[in-house]
Amino acid sequence: MIMVLDSGLQSGPANNAIDRHYLDLHAQGACPDQLRFYRSLPSASVGRHQIIDRELRIDYCRSNDIALVRRLSGGGAIYLDPRQLGWSLILKRPHTWRQLGLEQLLALFSRALAKGLKRLGISARYAYPNDLEIEGRKIATLFAASEAESLLLQGTLLLDADIRTMLEALRVPTEKLSPDGLSAARERLITVKECLGKIPDLEKIQAAIIHGLSTGLRLQFGGRTKGSGAHIPQCDALAEESAAAHQIDWREDRTSALESLWKTPGGTLRARAVFDGEGKRIEWIEIGGDIHLDPGDLLCKLQRALQGLPIAHTQQCMVDFFRDNGVDTLGFGAQDVVRLLHILLDKLSLRRDVQLSSKQLNALMIYSQQAVSARQILNQASVMLVPYCAKPAWCKWRTRDGCTECGLCEVGEAYRLARERGMQVTTVTHYEHLVATLSDMKARDVGAYIGMCCSSFFIKRHRAFLQAGMPALLMDISGSNCYELKQEELAYAGQFQAQAQLDTEVLHQVIKFVPRAG
Repeated sequence: MIMVLDSGLQSGPANNAIDRHYLDLHAQGACPDQLRFYRSLPSASVGRHQIIDRELRIDYCRSNDIALVRRLSGGGAIYLDPRQLGWSLILKRPHTWRQLGLEQLLALFSRALAKGLKRLGISARYAYPNDLEIEGRKIATLFAASEAESLLLQGTLLLDADIRTMLEALRVPTEKLSPDGLSAARERLITVKECLGKIPDLEKIQAAIIHGLSTGLRLQFGGRTKGSGAHIPQCDALAEESAAAHQIDWREDRTSALESLWKTPGGTLRARAVFDGEGKRIEWIEIGGDIHLDPGDLLCKLQRALQGLPIAHTQQCMVDFFRDNGVDTLGFGAQDVVRLLHILLDKLSLRRDVQLSSKQLNALMIYSQQAVSARQILNQASVMLVPYCAKPAWCKWRTRDGCTECGLCEVGEAYRLARERGMQVTTVTHYEHLVATLSDMKARDVGAYIGMCCSSFFIKRHRAFLQAGMPALLMDISGSNCYELKQEELAYAGQFQAQAQLDTEVLHQVIKFVPRAG
């Protein structure tokens, strides 16, 4: 029989500490199976493997009393406040679940929750990898973690939503945001209040969730017990200790570090590394992302295995590590982590021949499903794609393909450099234009291309690059970013008014590897 608790409204760090405390006790055999319902004061919660300052607007959170929390579970960043109902199910892994991986476990958990919501009159469906949606709009998110034979299954249900604060707290807002950052976010999210016209009593919602978990997971639950959470020894101290022990971020100044990212079906992988003076060994490395991974500490172990290792041995080390450690990953595998490292090494090789800082090299996004190197991409590149948002708002060519090369912006210089090498240059005027352009390039068997876009666009609209299938070297743009200004829908439609900036110094350095025409 699974004990049911309701710990009411707590701070985000306290709820996080409670989960850690109970999971640790349960793994030691000192705590029974339990389901705990709770709500959180305003908090920004990142997954176990995420880089916190890549996911959250930390200064905004701190100035608005939004707590920063690192979960035990993987996955992406979410915003929590009293408008959401959270729950944590801790239990010993049933015998029938022994062969279930993370993907199957999250799917099973999600479908059980969907059964519970149906009892409230809400018809939701499981959406890979860890969401519940209603006609493409998210209403709940699920996460999982484990310790020994103990499982922690977490969930959050949107009763209502403070979308404005959510968008300000999360650095990379949810896909399909609107010009004002609000209306299209509502198109991506849906709440219990919107579904039913009101928020039922919490006890009724909890009863529905218990029913879904009971029938969907074939578990037996006892009666509910209310409590403030004070029965947990030194709850505030636990929260402080938990926050200090699990504050993993990349804000430490390492100016010589090289960074890479690689998008997978299971999330975006990121790495950062410092190499020795001769570029033959890894001195220090971090690997993370909005990914699901079990056991949760394996990335830390992999990092320790790679540090100090000669570069020539790194690929085999990673392959052996994933093979020998029984790693359970969702939507990515050892080959993706190897690709992540290849991109780092590619940038290390480039650094020997170009006069660019690590920061400038980190602005390069190397994309190739076949692990083609940056130099090979540049050697084959015959097309350059330029974003319209890098042209001045006053320019008559702002939303048109073409450029007079008047010399009053960086785009003209990009056109000049490309034409010197006989490259076709296209100004991408909106998202559909990008898709059509890439499709045409694919049909013409274009070998590779150079492009410019912000990293947020590359991650969110990765499908367009994936479907095109062509190797590309993409340069991150800076300045007025539509994602920072929360104007993605305007940008996708070709109506974004602010001006982004191209780094012509980076372009000058990399384009010299493109053969000149004739």
